[in-house]
Amino acid sequence: MDDLYGLVTTAVIIGVLVSIAVMLGKARKAAPADALGLKAGRGAAQKRQEALFVTTFPELQPHYHPERILEFVNAWRARTPRTEPVVWNNAPGFGASRVRLQPANDKGQKAELLDTADVVLASFVLQQHAEGGVIRLDPGKLTINVRDAAVRYWHPQREFKWSRAKGWRVINSLSERGIDSNDRGMSFSDSPSSSSSSTAAAATAAVAGAAVVTGAGGAFDGGGSSDSWEGGADSRTSY
Repeated sequence: MDDLYGLVTTAVIIGVLVSIAVMLGKARKAAPADALGLKAGRGAAQKRQEALFVTTFPELQPHYHPERILEFVNAWRARTPRTEPVVWNNAPGFGASRVRLQPANDKGQKAELLDTADVVLASFVLQQHAEGGVIRLDPGKLTINVRDAAVRYWHPQREFKWSRAKGWRVINSLSERGIDSNDRGMSFSDSPSSSSSSTAAAATAAVAGAAVVTGAGGAFDGGGSSDSWEGGADSRTSY
């Protein structure tokens, strides 16, 4: 009887162990699949964000992507100021292109992006900023924070803020509410001053953005790109 009891007990233990092994095997197979699905979802969200930027801000194409100008301004700040014009070959952020820098004055430093034949592709004005730099593109203004790896853009009709950590946030001129674009898709940020008509327009823009990834802009703080994004009393640029 004792032998029979021992055999039964052993069989039960073996069965439990086999069941655990099977469950662990299934979990291992499911985990990579879940990870791949999450990665694919993030990749799709990133593509939507980039498409939104290209469609909404045509005046910044193709040279002024936030990642590019962040890299450029970070390197520009490390350069020794010159008292004569200088051509910066293979300027960071602009690939194989060159940047011709004029001597700085009280309005900033004029810069021209050149191709290999010295044809001017784009021009802008660089200004020092406590936390990075400012690029002025009449009538727009890019404020770059190298410490936080963040960029904000103000234009009379549209704006965005971007950071490596948080992605994109675009303000739509059809309303006073922001259209946030992140890994979870696009959503509206609340604004108590939004009217019902602007809310409806913003909803229409969001649907269009989800379908064809388009948009427009508005204002964060009346164009004060050196002020806090959230409208606080602190004048330090926050991201």
